[in-house]
Amino acid sequence: MRCNKGLRVLPDHTLDDHPPLDVLHVPGGRGARETQLHNPVVTDWIGKTAEQAAWVHGVCTGTFLLHAAGTARGRRVATHWSQEDTLEARGDVTVVRDARYVVDGDLVTSQGVSAGIDSALWLVGRLHGRDHARAVRRYIQYDPAPPYLADEPV
Repeated sequence: MRCNKGLRVLPDHTLDDHPPLDVLHVPGGRGARETQLHNPVVTDWIGKTAEQAAWVHGVCTGTFLLHAAGTARGRRVATHWSQEDTLEARGDVTVVRDARYVVDGDLVTSQGVSAGIDSALWLVGRLHGRDHARAVRRYIQYDPAPPYLADEPV
């Protein structure tokens, strides 16, 4: 499979032959909210797999796929700020607009890319402890404060 920006993905398993998942990660992007949103093979698989996974992690507009699969229905979720109204209009979901990520039971959803890092680090901390999450954050050199320095003179 070739992604939108050219990245090629070669899976080790198909939707039908993968091992049990501890965490189901559902990324966002154009495909999540346009093409795959209407693909019952994908949304049915997400729904079935989410029921068996210990955690479900949706990033950005991946929350649309979780909603279509039924996993996010009746839950509190986050999605990209530009898509909050659209997701909310689909009904049976509470979009939390002022949180970078939202934890509702075994479902963790985030607003966008850097918020997805925040939620992933929270989940790493939950699964492997805070010290491990801090080590991961240090290793990837993720230090969100201050978040933007491009306006500063060099």
